[in-house]
Amino acid sequence: MISGRPRQDGPPAAGELAEDVTTVRAAYRALEDGDEQALRRYISPQVEWVHPAVTRLPFDGTLRGLPSVLRAAFRRGEDGNGPRVSADTFLEIGDGVLVAGRFLEDGENDGAPFLHECSVRGGRIERIREYLA
Repeated sequence: MISGRPRQDGPPAAGELAEDVTTVRAAYRALEDGDEQALRRYISPQVEWVHPAVTRLPFDGTLRGLPSVLRAAFRRGEDGNGPRVSADTFLEIGDGVLVAGRFLEDGENDGAPFLHECSVRGGRIERIREYLA
């Protein structure tokens, strides 16, 4: 079993990568199912979201906290409703997991694409960096 301690320096171990992908898949599955209780097991309450245009913004382009990240990264409204998340691809990259998918509105088969890079620490997603898809 892998400890919950944050990794120090160096590349992640193979077991850590497998655990990271499992965590990210479970979080996106909870989003797809609308299971907020399960989602909270896999996403840190202090999660950060990094705007895709962060280098061109007059502010730091980072939001913190699960409610803010749900609104920004997953297009949820204040009431918690929004498009359905359909994650298709989970790819291990360096110190994170790249997730590609689509936001689907009701009755829609081909929605808006998204590309997220998720960083996992201690078995929970701690940062989601969005890229223009």
